[in-house]
Order: sequence, then C-alpha cells, then structure tokens
Amino acid sequence: MIGLGLDTAADTSHPALFGGLPAETQNYSVYLDGASDRIQAANLATTWLQVFTANNPFSLHFAVKLDTLNMTISFTGSSTNYIWLQVSAGGDLLLQYGINSTLSGNETWDTNLSTGTWYDIVITADASTGRDVKCYVNKVEKTATSGNAMAKTDNPAGISGKFTMGTFMNIVDYDLRIDRLASWSGVLSSAEITEIYDNYPDLTADSGDYASSNKLQTYYKMEEGSGTTMADSSGNSNASLSVVNASGNFWSSDTRI
Repeated sequence: MIGLGLDTAADTSHPALFGGLPAETQNYSVYLDGASDRIQAANLATTWLQVFTANNPFSLHFAVKLDTLNMTISFTGSSTNYIWLQVSAGGDLLLQYGINSTLSGNETWDTNLSTGTWYDIVITADASTGRDVKCYVNKVEKTATSGNAMAKTDNPAGISGKFTMGTFMNIVDYDLRIDRLASWSGVLSSAEITEIYDNYPDLTADSGDYASSNKLQTYYKMEEGSGTTMADSSGNSNASLSVVNASGNFWSSDTRI
C-alpha cells in the first residue's frame, strides 16, 4: 500500500486487508435431514463440548442453518444426566444441563433465530462463582431472558452417554445444517468474536484481533466432503466425530461463506 509506510507482504495482523494469514475456505457443511442421520461420539469428553469442566472458563463456536424451529441441535447423556442445546418454537437458543434428575444449569437467550439463514454462534462462560454465560449471534451479544446460571462447581463433563447432534435421545431427528465446531478453554473477547465472524481465520493461529489459538481445544472444520467421519484440526489429537445412518446428501455445499 503506497504512501502508508506498511510492509503489506509481512503484515499478518489483518488478512482481509493485507493478505497475511489466509482465511478459512468453507466448501462443505454437514446436512442432517431429519431422516435418522446424526452426528455422534462415545461421550462428552471426546467431543467439541469437552470444555464443560468444573471451575474453568470456556467458549464454544458453531455455525448453523435451521430447516425447522422447536428443535434440538445437540443432546448428550440420558434423561437424568444431560447437556442439551436447543432452539425454541420462537427462535430462542437454550442451553441447559441436568445432573441426577436436577436441572443444574439453564440459560435462554433472545436470539430470534429463523429458518433458512446461516448463523454464527459463540457461547462463553467465565469462571466466576455464578458463571457469567454469554451468547453471541453473528458477533452481536444477545440478551439472556431467563435461566439458572451454571454454578462454578458443577461438572457436566462427568455426564455419561453418547454425544449427539441432530437428534433428541435418538427418538426424534431434526433438519439442520451444521458447520465449524470449535471450543476453547477460555473466554473469547467480543473483538475476537468479531474477528472470527468477519474474517473466518484459521483458529490454530492468532490473526488480527483473534488471540486465543493457545487455548483452542477442539476444531472440527467439517470439510471432508465425503465419508462418515469428521476429524479434529486443533492439533490436540481429539477423536473424530462419526456419522450414523448417513444419507446421500449428508455433505452439503451450502455454507455461511
């Protein structure tokens, strides 16, 4: 860039402007068509939700496009011990978990999600006694409308039972597209969330305002495009996620970017 005194070839602070660190290319998403196909893993500790641990902060990221409302995005566990991420009939996002048949944590955000639109969602939780849990949709923080905040000492990571996406306890299946699951052992700042939404950086390296690559725990890009497994790209050697009853249209070229 002439006249500004910038070495654009060496600058990696903002890839969209200077062509430094490359943005992620998204060629595929996963399409769960409500016909019994689902994503699963053996348990919570082998998934993108493994950061739900007692006394520690965390952040979660996923991109989603809904075909229906009043549906389950992810359910792990059993009827008595579970973590449940769902969307209400009115488009609110709900995160709740139960331990020993007791609802131990419950957060609802006024997200106003609708069908047929991609949303980039980040949920963060700090390590304070009452855990300040926040939700961002397309980089905008949303208002929590109700809930019993997750206690610092609760430990949902101890929940047993399969991790699933796109089904409620294998009883009801749902239509949705899901993409780019990631989690961190820390709270992403609003500037980092904006960077991720605006520029889709490779999350394994700091770029622009994104500075939490050292806290990245899981990173499922969902870019395989074929087969029945989705590999972790975080560098932490996490287990792959598996597809059950994969249909012919499981891999979709419909992505947020």
